[in-house]
Order: sequence, then C-alpha cells, then structure tokens
Amino acid sequence: MNANLRKPLLDPSLERPDWQLSIPRSNQKLWLDKNENLDPELSKVTSSLLSELNPITLSTYPECGELYRKIANWTNTSPESIILTPGSDGAIRLTFEAFINEGDLVVHTLPTFAMYPVYSKMFGAKTFPLLYEKGENGPVLTLEKILEHIAQVKPKLFSIPNPDSPTGTVLSVKELQEIIQLCEKLNTIILVDEAYHPFYEDTCVELTKEFKNLIIARTFAKAWGLAGLRIGYAIGDPEIIKFYHKLRPMYEVSTISIAFMEKMIDHSDAMYASVKRLNEGKKYFSDEMTSFGFKVLKTNGNFQHVSFGEHAEKIHKVLKDRVLYREDFKEDCLRGYSRFSITTKENFKPIIELIRMEMKNG
Repeated sequence: MNANLRKPLLDPSLERPDWQLSIPRSNQKLWLDKNENLDPELSKVTSSLLSELNPITLSTYPECGELYRKIANWTNTSPESIILTPGSDGAIRLTFEAFINEGDLVVHTLPTFAMYPVYSKMFGAKTFPLLYEKGENGPVLTLEKILEHIAQVKPKLFSIPNPDSPTGTVLSVKELQEIIQLCEKLNTIILVDEAYHPFYEDTCVELTKEFKNLIIARTFAKAWGLAGLRIGYAIGDPEIIKFYHKLRPMYEVSTISIAFMEKMIDHSDAMYASVKRLNEGKKYFSDEMTSFGFKVLKTNGNFQHVSFGEHAEKIHKVLKDRVLYREDFKEDCLRGYSRFSITTKENFKPIIELIRMEMKNG
C-alpha cells in the first residue's frame, strides 16, 4: 500500500501531532499560550453577533460572494484578487500546492511558523532555511543576509511572516519591496504572511497590484479574535489567484464562518479598539517586567518575550496554576525567553502581582 503513496509522505521526519490526543486547557487559568485574542470586550461584540445568526446557517451550504466583496472593500483590493481559506494556514498550503513540485527549492526563516517546514516536506521541496542569529536585543536577520541567501539559492518560493513568529521581528515595506524585486528577477514566488496584521499595521497588500510574484496570507484568528472559525484569505494578482481557485475544495470555508464574518467585518472598529487595548496591556506588562530587572524583547505581534534569567524556575513554578504560556524557548536566538500572548491590563495585573510577590520573597 505504501508504494502507492506520494514519495514525500514516506519521509520519516514528516510528523504531525497525534490527532486523537486532546490537551484540555483549564478554565481556571489565563490562556496566554497560543497568541489568541481573548479580550473580554471584543468577546461581547462577537457574542452579540453570534446570537444574530439564523439557525438555518447550520443546514445550508456556503455562499461566499458578499464576503469576497466586503474583504475586497476592507483591503482596497478586488474580489478577483482574493481567495478565502481555512485560516492563513490554508493560504500557505495553497501556495505550496500551486507552485511546489518535488525537488523544488524553498527558503523560509527559522525558527518560524511550524507549518512552513511541514509543507516543505509534504510537497517534497528542498529547504534552505535562513537562520536567525542571537543578538543583544533578540533575534537578528538582516536584509543583506536575506538578499544574499535568496540570490545564492534561487528558490522557487521564499516565505516570510511579517511580523515573524516566534521571533516578533519585522521588515519594513521598503525592505520587503527590495526582496520582492529580487525575487521577481529570479522568477521566485514570495509569500508574505501577515497573520498579525494590524497588531503591526504596515502591509504589503498594495504591492500585490504591482508585483505578480507576491502573495499575501491573512487570517481573522489574531486581531479579530476568531481563531475557532478557521477563516483567512490570500491576496495576489488575479491571474495567480485564478489558479488558486482551481485548487480549492467545493467550498472554501464553512457557512458559519462566512455568515459570521459578513457581520463582523462591519465592526472593524471593535477589532481596532481591541488591538489598542491589547497593545496597552502589552506595554503595561513589558514596563512591569522591565522594572523587575527582566529582559524584555521588542516584538511586533500579539505576544511578548520575557527572560526571567536566574529567577526562571521559581517564577514558572508560581505561575503554573494561574496562566498558560510558552516557557523557555530552546532555539539559540530565543534561548531562555518565555512568550506570553498579550492580553488586557486588567488580565495582566494578577499575573504581575504573583511575580512581584515572588520577587519580594526572593
């Protein structure tokens, strides 16, 4: 039977989490481990809109046209330049499906979103990762190094989240344009993953009107607080997006996702207000951690890196029953840093107080 499988699937290094395994998260803890938006004020808006959905939505197949028009209006693009996907993850996979054949060369950053290495292996690509280096103020990857690496490898696809995750680093639109122009000369597709927009407001969307080799991946999971809906989209030149639509399943996303987003996108003011609250919470948490003498990195997504240094073990212990977060990265460029998804100032206060008391008890 294995002889009938695509060769890349036989790669023993291509592994996925156990689909039968469920790891429940206690409601007694604050969930700051997966970069979700759990802003209580935004939840009031989504709860109200959810109650307005017609129950028939559960029984009918999707009609996407209106949502395509609304997203196009919101992004100042056209419906022809968009495809709905199950999260930005779906947009990434479509890009690999559309362009990558076995043996093609792919460049992505490392560390990065886990699915880039997975899709590279799944489609049999040869990867040439760009490694972040450990700098005094966090991970470092210079524009010069990126340009040099791409010019040397000449990949079929270069993918980069902006902001990157888990590093939190960004490239300016001007820097990205230099990379896009180089990729254009090399006939390389460039995928810019803007999952954290508008926590970081700069975007390359307008450049899709100029460069046919540029694809933007977006999601409603982060800023919009809708990770459970599994809905996102890709933006690109209409001629490219036309081929993406050839690869889509019968329906891109669920009727529930479409019906809800048709309502929610009209409330972008609530989303922007939430982003503002969370960024205020981020600054509050960052300032407090700095006041305790901990090293805090500048990040541009909805998360914050903190190094507890010699106090790490006791702080992890005191926080264990109160909050879920990513403890102590092992990658060299982030070694010793813990990552907290950002939340409101009110939600951060009890966490800060626990740390404060532990430091006093020293």
